[in-house]
Amino acid sequence: MSQPSPLVQPLLLQFQQLFFISKLVGVLPQDLDKFRHKNALEKSRNGMFYMLGILGIYVILYNLLIYSFGEEDRNLKASQSTLTFVIGLFLTYIGLIMMATDQLTALINQGKLGEIYERIRLVDERLYREQCLVDNFCIARRIRIMLIMTFIFEISILIATYITLVDYTEWLSLLWIVSAVPTFINTLDKIWFAVSLYALKERFEAINATLEDLVVEHERYKAWLAADDDSAALGNWTRTMDSNESQPPQYDSNLEYLYKELGGIDVGSLRGSGSKHRNKVAPIAHSLNSFGGTVPTALKPQQANANPIINVAQESELSNATKVEEKLNNLCQVHDEICEIGKAMNGLWSYPILSLMAYGFLIFTAQLYFLYCATQSQSIPSLFRSAKNPFITVIVLVYTSGKCIYLIYLSWKTSLASKRTGISLHKCGVVADDNLLYEIVNHLSLKLLNHSVDFSACGFFTLDMETLYGVSGGITSYLIILIQFNLAAQQAKDAIQSLNSFNGTAGFVGAATEMDNVSSTFYYLMTTTKMTPINY
Repeated sequence: MSQPSPLVQPLLLQFQQLFFISKLVGVLPQDLDKFRHKNALEKSRNGMFYMLGILGIYVILYNLLIYSFGEEDRNLKASQSTLTFVIGLFLTYIGLIMMATDQLTALINQGKLGEIYERIRLVDERLYREQCLVDNFCIARRIRIMLIMTFIFEISILIATYITLVDYTEWLSLLWIVSAVPTFINTLDKIWFAVSLYALKERFEAINATLEDLVVEHERYKAWLAADDDSAALGNWTRTMDSNESQPPQYDSNLEYLYKELGGIDVGSLRGSGSKHRNKVAPIAHSLNSFGGTVPTALKPQQANANPIINVAQESELSNATKVEEKLNNLCQVHDEICEIGKAMNGLWSYPILSLMAYGFLIFTAQLYFLYCATQSQSIPSLFRSAKNPFITVIVLVYTSGKCIYLIYLSWKTSLASKRTGISLHKCGVVADDNLLYEIVNHLSLKLLNHSVDFSACGFFTLDMETLYGVSGGITSYLIILIQFNLAAQQAKDAIQSLNSFNGTAGFVGAATEMDNVSSTFYYLMTTTKMTPINY
């Protein structure tokens, strides 16, 4: 029997290009055939062995790269301060540590990652039943833009550094390509997290938009009711005026001559004998005035249409608290499920995010510090030779900081979108102005308050704009401290060299003085010996 077609397309359908590239370079170990035919991430033993083999090759090539370009590093400790040597040695391997963290975490969590995207698909089906649609086509476009930017940055840094700062006449210089592998793999892994996080944000915003539409619909419905009441009042007033105008004009004795002049009307009949006949004056029947022209007859007020077009507005869902309660409950349950998915995603990428933030903080600070060292004609580690060129340094800093800032900003916006649902829900209660709906909204608001989601790096710090501000201040502070230590070390080194030079000069002067004293003594002895007579 054929399986029923799903109500919505799975989110992983938009990840095809990213998955194939990630599978090729060893970022994800999931089964390729299952993803191609079922759009699902499932465990694969062959993929696990392939990924471990790729990781081992990367480690070997990276160490070979360090050994091949390590001639400058061997002389770094002798020529520079110990601080610069230690920083360079530690930061040389931090990229490799970051890459290994990403790949090993993907190996451990390969089964959980597929469950997350399956839960997102079920959430999309529940949103579809509540007439809350989510557009996934923007996800594929965002992935393509990120991949293009990644290739542009990686190739620009690699080619610019290789041409300007590497001796490409030697065949071992080709190993410089390996220096771009850790950052490239890390970027692909973070694209998975960033796009998945953006998908959650879109679902939060879809729920908020649905609640806002309920508010707008009810406000439109209330405006229609108010307009209907006004039109009813206007109709009553119009009917009153029509009834007054339908009464014949009363006879006025002062205009008796005018009646005689216009039509020869019997004035006595107009006077009548009683007041009840006075209001039954017929309109003037003569059609010609004294000048021979026609007299315009009074037009009868136009009767209202017997079948008027009725302006009917659709009844608002918020006008019936009992009916809308189920819809609000379903939306809040979906909101809770999305929050749980966000927490699960944060758990899967917790260590990779921590390693990325540590890498970004250290690399940003070290790149600026080594740029200062290069301006002072000081030796720097071989893998940071890009700091010798300010233009390449700017590209490296923009690329590294861009990944960190974008993840922090996206996590912050997703958290805000999840918390804004409570505000949109309270708007429904305010605009409806119904006691039963107020009770429903207050009950659901307590649930939403306990279901907020915040993203962190292993609990050390929250990914929000406050953390970004703190990291920026920390980079500035540590950069100043490093430069001060470097200045102190260079001053101490210059003082030692001056002292050694002074000691060498003083020793040479002392040796010359001593030789002069010996020569004087010898001359005195010779002179004394020659001039003293010998007595026998």
